[in-house]
Amino acid sequence: MTIAPVVRNVVVSASPDAAYQAWTERIGEWWPLGRHSVYKGDNSVALVDGEIVETSSSGETSVWGRLLEANPPGNLSFTWHPGRGPEAASTVAVDFLPIADGRTLVRLTHTGWEIFDDPTAGRNEYRNGWPTVLTDFRDSVPAGAASDGDVWLVLEHRPGHTTTGSVFGHPLFAEHLAFVNGLKDKAVLIAAGPLPDEPGTGQTIIRVPAAEAASYVEAAHDDAAVAGDLLVLRVRPWNVMVS
Repeated sequence: MTIAPVVRNVVVSASPDAAYQAWTERIGEWWPLGRHSVYKGDNSVALVDGEIVETSSSGETSVWGRLLEANPPGNLSFTWHPGRGPEAASTVAVDFLPIADGRTLVRLTHTGWEIFDDPTAGRNEYRNGWPTVLTDFRDSVPAGAASDGDVWLVLEHRPGHTTTGSVFGHPLFAEHLAFVNGLKDKAVLIAAGPLPDEPGTGQTIIRVPAAEAASYVEAAHDDAAVAGDLLVLRVRPWNVMVS
């Protein structure tokens, strides 16, 4: 059985080009090496010849992964195996999606848990680790000039790792409904509901001020059904032409 991916979304106050460059060219400036690295202590990390390489203070190196695809400034993907050999690699994809002038949705998707000796433990470790990594990344990207106005976002929800049976019958789904009703109370909800051709999958469409998009995306991850892994959240920008 395929194990649900780990997906994390953040909004940065910069263009896709600036966000992409920060990830690929300045990873050593923002990656939390003190918390997430092979060589604890005085070390560094950089993208070198298509590989993500950590270097210790004594000159030892550890390859964390290799680029699989790079399409600046839209997306990149790479194998991922810090502290493990390449034969035990999972896969990480990062998308840089413009949602307004000077604002970018950065979406990380981590898959391939079946390669781990204990897939659930491996997934849980990264599910807890990626939010802090992306927070450090977001805070490191230099803010540029940004436009005002509204943005439309699709909050796509799919069954998570804790799902057994119907998503809708799980106690945490009531918390998800409370989250959606909270969006309605704030007058940003456009529509919400399940997709009948994909059991357990649904969409919530919101229209929010561009300046508040980051906080709404963060709140969507705080939805108890998402935080409890009943649902996996994937945020998508929506370019509305007619409304």
